[in-house]
Amino acid sequence: ASQAVMNLIWGVIGDRQGHKMVLTGAAVAMISAVLVTWYAPSAAWLTATFILLGAYLAADSVSALNIILEFCPPEDRPTYIGLTNTLLAPVLIVAPLIGGWLATWAGYRGLFIAALSVGLIGVLLLAFWVNEPRTGQAQTL
Repeated sequence: ASQAVMNLIWGVIGDRQGHKMVLTGAAVAMISAVLVTWYAPSAAWLTATFILLGAYLAADSVSALNIILEFCPPEDRPTYIGLTNTLLAPVLIVAPLIGGWLATWAGYRGLFIAALSVGLIGVLLLAFWVNEPRTGQAQTL
């Protein structure tokens, strides 16, 4: 349900503010989901985790490819989309395997620390290194 609702909200934000803002919100939602899961005092708290994951998935589906369309000229769009999907595929295949290995080797605490670290690095890179394609300016959080 949260994904369905957030699709509408992220769509409006993407149209008005840009897809970089939506992807930054997605990263913050994912980091928040990890924190809620890590510190959840009971299973009931995991409801918040799934709400945040729905917000993340909605933002990803709304803006992941749309921001690429804004980065490139129309004649290069098929190439950019193809390269994006090709380069992401190995990461999406290997990441769960690394996560499983890390959980076995370092436990869930190590897995959560790694997830938070990667998420924080990602949101900082997105916020300060990636320019908003519509304006060419870096946006801050």
